[in-house]
Amino acid sequence: MAAESTEERAGHGVVVGVDGSKGSETALDWAAGAAVERGTGLLVVHAMGAPFTPVPDDLVERAVGVLSDAETRVRAAHPGLRVRTRTDGGEPIRALVAESEGARLLVVGSRGHGGVASLLLGSTSVGVSARAACPVVVVPAEAVGAPDRRRRVVVGVDGSGVSGEALRFALREAARADGDLTVVHAWQLPVPLDSMALAAAGYSMDHEVFRSRNEKHIQELVAGARSEESALVPVRVRVVEEPPARALIGAAGYADLVVVGSRGRGGVAGLLLGSVSRSVLHRSPVPVVVVRATEPPEGE
Repeated sequence: MAAESTEERAGHGVVVGVDGSKGSETALDWAAGAAVERGTGLLVVHAMGAPFTPVPDDLVERAVGVLSDAETRVRAAHPGLRVRTRTDGGEPIRALVAESEGARLLVVGSRGHGGVASLLLGSTSVGVSARAACPVVVVPAEAVGAPDRRRRVVVGVDGSGVSGEALRFALREAARADGDLTVVHAWQLPVPLDSMALAAAGYSMDHEVFRSRNEKHIQELVAGARSEESALVPVRVRVVEEPPARALIGAAGYADLVVVGSRGRGGVAGLLLGSVSRSVLHRSPVPVVVVRATEPPEGE
């Protein structure tokens, strides 16, 4: 099918990919709630992933059924929500990235805790998160509660411009939900400079001083990232000496939403590199938002 125009897509602030699986149903519910919360429309997309044209009739028939079921589900829960559906014969990553242009959020589903689900997920959730033009929300199938229940937001910050974008997004989300924000900064000494190596060389390190300085720096970043909208959001800063993925996954256990930063149109950056980003996306028990930088880093 031909792609909708940018003007048509721009009216749908939230886009969600569905494939008929349990995971995509949870993502659909989350996306519908997010659209209601933002006062915008919802675009439901099903990518058939057909490697050739014309697309076989059975795939087209299944796509029609998946989207019909999705629309019925959303309208039953949110009768006043403006909903549109779209079938794409191509691959999920390409289809969803195209729909992210002009959108406020793009939502996909995941089984979480190490597994990934069906057509839209696995490498697709990571690929879409890295390339989309808007923030991407990856929703585990077992996630409980729509956005109207979200009250506790966690964001990973490492001091980079990329994580600054994530911090500003997290503050807005906490403000929208009348919630609170926990800012996690995880650090580790390089292996050659670990405590035992320093002691053997006759040096010592005051971890409390290091932690205190980092906490002060993060507090300054938070103050600079606040807006009038988020001025009153309660913020807690946690500076921890442990691997970033472990710190964020641990924090996710008492959160309703986790926010991380991405360079966008390439890979997940800064705090979350390579396997770390996959660990958070696949193991978080709550939805994870990947926020890309407004401008690409120099040299890219």
